[in-house]
Amino acid sequence: MKIILKTRLENYGEAGDVVEVADGYARNYLIPKGIAVPATDNNIEMIEEIKEQEEKRLAREKEEAEMIIKQIEKTSCEFERLADDNGHLYGSVSENDIVKALEEQDLKLEKSDVKIEHHLKEVGDHKVPIEIKGVTGNLNVKIEEEKKENKQEEE
Repeated sequence: MKIILKTRLENYGEAGDVVEVADGYARNYLIPKGIAVPATDNNIEMIEEIKEQEEKRLAREKEEAEMIIKQIEKTSCEFERLADDNGHLYGSVSENDIVKALEEQDLKLEKSDVKIEHHLKEVGDHKVPIEIKGVTGNLNVKIEEEKKENKQEEE
């Protein structure tokens, strides 16, 4: 069955594309979920409108992502963690910690937007890559050793 995609469908195409799919897949899933419409003569005329709407939506999302990235690059996050004498943290700073710290600064991100290969486990300054809707930037993260007042009193 030929259908017109209303949104991007992985392995099939972008919004506005006319694609051939199995009849059952179209009738039982894609059309009822609003992902596609049958490729009738009237609907084929709607292709341009669907493509325009999708392009506008993507442009708006990218613009919003660029604004958020600009704010993130001006921002920094500071964490205090227990560390040994060599500056190795006993714990770590994870994506969740970074997302929570940014939320406190009124910047909302998803955990998946923070692109660190592994949790931060060293005292010091770090550049953490952030990617939102294909727009990338770096967040400055500073990890300091937590002050040990009890340790000084014992000595």
